[in-house]
Amino acid sequence: MPYATTDDGVRLYFEETGSGHPVILVHEFAGDLRSYEAQMRHFGKRFRTIAYNARGFPPSDVPEQVSSYSQARAADDILAVLDHIGAPKAHIVGLSMGGFATLHFGLRHPTRALSLCIGGCGYGAELDKRETFRAEADVIAGMILKEGMPTFAERYAYGPTRVQYENKDPRGHAEFKRMLAEHSAVGSANTQQGVQKERPSLYTLVER
Repeated sequence: MPYATTDDGVRLYFEETGSGHPVILVHEFAGDLRSYEAQMRHFGKRFRTIAYNARGFPPSDVPEQVSSYSQARAADDILAVLDHIGAPKAHIVGLSMGGFATLHFGLRHPTRALSLCIGGCGYGAELDKRETFRAEADVIAGMILKEGMPTFAERYAYGPTRVQYENKDPRGHAEFKRMLAEHSAVGSANTQQGVQKERPSLYTLVER
C-alpha cells in the first residue's frame, strides 16, 4: 500500500491514477479518499490525480494524542504527499475540512501550488460565534468516543446539511453513511478537537 510519511512520522495512505500535472484531492471531515472516486476517474484521464486519507483516517495512521492534530499539520500533510510523489507543484483541491487545509497550504507553501480549488470553506468562521463553534466540536468529539462511529454516522447523515443528499441520491447517501461509520472514532474525535475546534477564523486571515 502506498504511503507518504510526514515530518512528524505519520504515514498517510494515498491512491493515484493518470499522468500529467498532479492534482491532489483533500477530503472533508465526514469523507475520505473514497469520496473522490468520481473525480479520480474523471481527472485521471488528463492529470496525475492523487487522493489521500488525512491523519486519523485509516488506513492512514491514527495518532492517539490530540496534539498531533492541527490546522497547520493538515496543511503540511498535503506538502508531505506532494514531496513524496516528487512533484515541485500541484493543483490542490479541497472540500470543507479539506478546503481549509488547502487554503492554509496556499498560505504556508504558496510556491508549491499551481492552483487552489477551495470548496465549502467557512464553517465556524464567524467571530461572534467562535465559542459556540468550539463547544460544538467538543460535543461531537465526546459523542463519537462515547457512542462509536456507527451511531454517530446515523445521526450525522440526517443533519440539516446532509439530509437533502438522501432526497436527491438515496444510493449515494447510503454509501456516504456506510463509509462514515467505518472511520476511526479516536481519529475522528481528535480531528474535531485538534483541527476543527482550533483552526483560526477566516476573518483573522484577511491580510494574509
